[in-house]
Amino acid sequence: MITQLTGNGRLLLTVNENGDWNELFYPYPGQFQQLREARLGVYDIPAQRFAWLRRGNGYEIHQEPSGPGHLPESTWTGHGLRIGVRDHVHPNHDLVARVLRVRADPARPIRLFAYHAFQIAESMYQDTAYVDPTTASLVHYKRGYFFEFFSDPPVTRAVCGEHTLKGLQGTYVDAEDGRLEGRSVAHGAADSVQQWDLEPSADHEAVVRLFLAVGRSLPAVHQIREYVTDGGFARFVRESEAFWETWVQRRLPNPPSGLSGLGREVYRMSVLLLRHSTGTNGAIIASPDTRSLVAAGDTYNYCWWRDGGYVSKAMDEAGLYNNAARFLDFARRCQNPNGSFFHRHFPDGAIGSTWHPPPHLQIDQTATVIAATWHHFKRGADPDVLLELWPLVKGAANFLAAFRDPATGLPAPSFDLWEERMGIHLYSTAAVVHALERAGRIATEIGKDPAAWEHGAEEIRRAAVDAFWDPATGRFVRSLAPRDERLDASVLLALKLGFLPWNDPRASATVDAIERRLWCHEVGGLARYEGDQYYGHENPWIVSTLWLAEARLRLGDRNRCRELIEWAAAHATRTRLLPEQIDRTTGEPKSATPLTWSHSTFVDVVHKYAEAEHRGTVSEE
Repeated sequence: MITQLTGNGRLLLTVNENGDWNELFYPYPGQFQQLREARLGVYDIPAQRFAWLRRGNGYEIHQEPSGPGHLPESTWTGHGLRIGVRDHVHPNHDLVARVLRVRADPARPIRLFAYHAFQIAESMYQDTAYVDPTTASLVHYKRGYFFEFFSDPPVTRAVCGEHTLKGLQGTYVDAEDGRLEGRSVAHGAADSVQQWDLEPSADHEAVVRLFLAVGRSLPAVHQIREYVTDGGFARFVRESEAFWETWVQRRLPNPPSGLSGLGREVYRMSVLLLRHSTGTNGAIIASPDTRSLVAAGDTYNYCWWRDGGYVSKAMDEAGLYNNAARFLDFARRCQNPNGSFFHRHFPDGAIGSTWHPPPHLQIDQTATVIAATWHHFKRGADPDVLLELWPLVKGAANFLAAFRDPATGLPAPSFDLWEERMGIHLYSTAAVVHALERAGRIATEIGKDPAAWEHGAEEIRRAAVDAFWDPATGRFVRSLAPRDERLDASVLLALKLGFLPWNDPRASATVDAIERRLWCHEVGGLARYEGDQYYGHENPWIVSTLWLAEARLRLGDRNRCRELIEWAAAHATRTRLLPEQIDRTTGEPKSATPLTWSHSTFVDVVHKYAEAEHRGTVSEE
């Protein structure tokens, strides 16, 4: 499981519970996952004892993000050794730095080993790995992707080999007798091991700075290596630490009174996570987690327009205005000719995989991009932004205005926000109304005629309030065609978008019914909907619990809102990452961890809680 991460919009590195590099994405977060396996090992020379750093090998690990920048840090202790590992991705160079600090009590010589196997461009064949003795570096490459290791001090020895094919386990076995004896070049399913001979003691810390330069050509990675070696190895570590510390400090709002220290830490990590999950081209991935590849045959490493739109709005709230602008520009480039948006896209903009039949559509996604555009304008108040995005808004709004069911006047059937059911859904309908209203405001701002969209929004709203309200149960149903009366937390999100005024008694009745039925009495938190079976039965989700928090805030209960914010913070991992959902019996994270939407919703609700504290009211969406 991912426990820590760091990135720069091109490189995204994740670290797992063993302190190992888990995933290395390049050239965009979420694409491609270039790393197959990494591990650290230590050979105690006097004891003639070798171990890969894993729990149960006589070593214990403690993980805690380092400093205000939340840099990944792991500390191994055991057999009289203490090995600290801190990872950095440089903010403006495609460079990873791994700083290893070793102490030994009693003092003794040890050998430190680092093993790496790549799956370059997400294929682990046709790779090459070679050692260059003239520069004390080690290179892995295939086609247009190059990875060069170098270190301070230089390696004592490095070897290359193969894994997987021909019945081979991997070159890591060469290290297990404490001596590397492999070759200097390998191809196919290539891997490598590096060795450093160290003399740590209780009073003397042996330090290894291992660097990985990443690029699209050999000259590119060589240039980074030369830049680091000429400029001083420690300098690039300091630069990375200083940048991320300053970055976080500049992104913090005034913490709301009453929010716990843990809540503020999760907020800080959330803003960082939004930054790390956004590519320099504007793509926002749902999660860097790849574990679902085994269970479900696919990953969360895509840009969904609903997730991206809500993340974009949270980034605007947290001051990441340029990141949100890049997302909207990415959306403009990916928009379908008819104005709609495909189910999801790869981070490079190519259309992603889908399980929806044509037209591969969830109309709330198209709507969310329009809403994010208006929100972005509100935060920057720059009409030029609206001019640039006008073709996107016009195309999307015209599509939504025309995508109507002639019998009811409601939006035509599409898939719901949970991506499971075809029908006419309350949340999707509310999202369309919200988007058309915002499109009308955008039109007004730049001198265009908003009448058609404003009229369409009002028509759909009137039809929806009557069609979805069930007077027999005193609440809204979640879907029509086919009718589905199960309680669903997405109705809270519909209310958030202004589907119904909060002072309408039907709003509070609906919130009460949802909390009463979907609240998880074992560990707390709110489930998605009645009968949900995704990764367990009615597990509580972070986003649905935070939607309830905002609903309670808008209904005047600030204390309940704060309680629910703190519930979400308390169910972050030890390293402050928010999962998609929580196991209702154990309280452990389930499915994708971290989920970018969970973090963006946390940021959004914290800001609204702070706004209510300072102004006494919460602004509209």
